[in-house]
Amino acid sequence: MDYDVVILGGGLVGCSLAYELCKYSLNIAVIEKNFDIAEDAALFNSSLILDGKDEEDEAVFRRIKESSEELGRLSTALGVFHEKVPSFTIYRDKDEAKRIYDRAVRRGIEGISLLSEDGPIKRNPLIKDDPSCVIYSENTGVIAPYDYATAMAEIAFDNGVSFRLEEEVTDIQRQARGGMKITTNKNKYTSKLVIKTTFGDRYTIKHEDSVMFPTEILENMLIEKDFKGEIRNIITRYKSNGEVVTILPSSTNKLVASFRTNERKEFSGVKKEVESVIGPFPAERVDILNQTIYWKEPVFLDCEFAEKGYIHVQAKSYAVDSIMTSLTKDTVSAVVEHFKAMPVSEFKSKTREYYRFSEMSDKERNELIRIDPKYGNMVCLCSNVTEGEIVDSIRRPLGARTVEGVRRRTRIVFGRCQGSHCLTKVIRILARELDKNPMDIMNDKKNSQVIASRIKEFDTM
Repeated sequence: MDYDVVILGGGLVGCSLAYELCKYSLNIAVIEKNFDIAEDAALFNSSLILDGKDEEDEAVFRRIKESSEELGRLSTALGVFHEKVPSFTIYRDKDEAKRIYDRAVRRGIEGISLLSEDGPIKRNPLIKDDPSCVIYSENTGVIAPYDYATAMAEIAFDNGVSFRLEEEVTDIQRQARGGMKITTNKNKYTSKLVIKTTFGDRYTIKHEDSVMFPTEILENMLIEKDFKGEIRNIITRYKSNGEVVTILPSSTNKLVASFRTNERKEFSGVKKEVESVIGPFPAERVDILNQTIYWKEPVFLDCEFAEKGYIHVQAKSYAVDSIMTSLTKDTVSAVVEHFKAMPVSEFKSKTREYYRFSEMSDKERNELIRIDPKYGNMVCLCSNVTEGEIVDSIRRPLGARTVEGVRRRTRIVFGRCQGSHCLTKVIRILARELDKNPMDIMNDKKNSQVIASRIKEFDTM
């Protein structure tokens, strides 16, 4: 067999599984069809950690509760952003708020309360609603999911996990002599066990249920928040028409505003919905607006075919960041039991350090520039990102290979200029570091060239 375990999908769950499984004496590979890992993580690298009070599915709630207890430990071990941020949730009416509150009490959720005129509502001037419609919770938070995924993947890589990027699995078949045969667009592998974390694929080994295409989308805004003063809480408003607006402080000291709706809206429409929560703000304060799908697929761990060498982990859900550690723990337990695997004698747990130039003191910056002059070359003026940071993001294990990869790792092109100043510089650096022609640099996926063609008289780029 080529491997003991092959993980299909290098997203958040796939990287989490690789990180936990590499602590055991197993030969592991991760197969990812895209150029980069963790492309399912939130673009703005900030996600809401749920407290579970609004979750209707009891099984998902239990995973949220279990994961919340582990996230603090994991964030400390990985050295990535995770912060408890209290939240205000504004419901459609007081009856709905009371129903949610009573269920939260039955579930044993602590640090939660229906507001009164004398309660925490006075500490947030943005909340002007009837207090009986508002629930305050101390159990919510914000994490940087992309940083989690890349940190876990790098540690897994350092501990011998093989990452096969740009390989799309076309089929999985059970072999007569045992184990699985995995066919990709580039290679064929054999493995004793396959863990599928991807969504909607259909293979010979087992046809999954038909894909449910979601009808809701998220309109996401990244907003500069210095002009509004410090917004320290997460605020969620449920509207009578079923739409939902959520505001949360980001891991990059900005605001992330998400508007959940059934139909796409123009910039002005999204801005109006966000202003209904935080008040009016100038359009130029919006750094970026993007649209994503609001996934509501069932969450499950299917070990029905584990003895035959196949496990299916389904986590294509809005709650994936909040249930990740619980789902990973149960999956790893099943794998360890399957192999009777023993822990490795030496686990390399140290993460590789990032240098964030914008967060350093002048003394630290000068010392870093002395060691590597590339950190003295400012590329992105909006976010204060240097050439040294971009080069590091490319040269790291499982480093960036696309503009989007650099963007997610360094926060470049997230500023007000939207890359008009720095995009060409990023392309040149990527081309130089990867030894590619600038025209072959992709934005994110295959056939997404940033430069469509050359202009003859400027053929010296």
